[in-house]
Amino acid sequence: MQGEARTTGIPAGRGLDGTAVILLAVTIVLGLAGARLLIMGGRSAITGGILLLIGALAAEAVAFGGRAWGPDVEGSLDLSSRLGLGVLGGILAGLLHALLTLFAGWTDIAAWLGSGIDVQLSAADWGVRLLHGVAWGFLLGLTWRLIPGADFVGKGLGFSLVVSAYVLLVRYPFVEGAGFLGIHLGLFTSVLVLIGNALAAVLAAGVIAWGARSPDRPVSQPLVH
Repeated sequence: MQGEARTTGIPAGRGLDGTAVILLAVTIVLGLAGARLLIMGGRSAITGGILLLIGALAAEAVAFGGRAWGPDVEGSLDLSSRLGLGVLGGILAGLLHALLTLFAGWTDIAAWLGSGIDVQLSAADWGVRLLHGVAWGFLLGLTWRLIPGADFVGKGLGFSLVVSAYVLLVRYPFVEGAGFLGIHLGLFTSVLVLIGNALAAVLAAGVIAWGARSPDRPVSQPLVH
């Protein structure tokens, strides 16, 4: 009846099963392969990279989709809200990261720190950064409840460490051949990566937190109450 809460009987603390673990492994493989194709450039590679990233996001969604969701379990912000806000925040974060890269070039900060990061962005570079933002924003929204932190700043900083770890420990040494922590690009390259990712992730986290303060949240509440 209207005004009465309905219970689903789904336990809130159910963990990941074997299928979910396998799907998460598939997500990682598809994500790395997609990112590699995007970095290679070229129409075919970019198209293939986008398709692989979409597949990675789909596998990730299925892996977590069997868990208990909804406002009764999740509180003030449900999964659908977090995913949508995460993608929006990721797009804004990708734009911010691109602007920070340009700023580092315009002000000669990159040169002063001895970093070889490319500060001249082509149209394709902007597109790739937006796609990366969408992927990372989706992941941020999906894992929001699992990320430690009392507020969006703490959660954003914590999530940025995951992004930076991927860039410095996986992408630079194994994908771009730039050495451990991107050392071949300059001694202080890792510093710029950490700062840029931290600012971008805090922005994306701020968008999700803004949704939690909206009087209309969560999105699914009118459907289950």
